[in-house]
Amino acid sequence: MKNVTVKLKVDQQKYEAAQQFMDEKGLDMEQELSKTVEGFYKKYVPSAVQKYIEKTSPSTRSPTMKSATVASNKPPQPGSSEPDLSMDFEKSGSTGFNEA
Repeated sequence: MKNVTVKLKVDQQKYEAAQQFMDEKGLDMEQELSKTVEGFYKKYVPSAVQKYIEKTSPSTRSPTMKSATVASNKPPQPGSSEPDLSMDFEKSGSTGFNEA
C-alpha cells in the first residue's frame, strides 16, 4: 500500500506536552498516530470494503497499516502522485476539531 502524509493543526502547547510525556514513556508520536488512524479505518470503513482493499492491494503487507508517514515540512516531490497532507504543528489555538 502507498502511504500518504497527513497535515494536522493542533495546539502547540498540547502537542509539545504530549510529545514530552510520550518520550518519557518511550512512546513514538508517529506510531501512536498510526495506531489511531488504523482504529478510525477499522471503525468507519465497512468490513466488506476492508476485505476488498486487502484483496486488491498489490502490497504483501498484513491487513493492518504498518505506519503513517509524518512529513518534515518537505514539499512533495515533483511528479509525485501523493497528495500533500503533511503534518504542520502551527502555533494556533485551534486543534482542528470542532470544539464544543
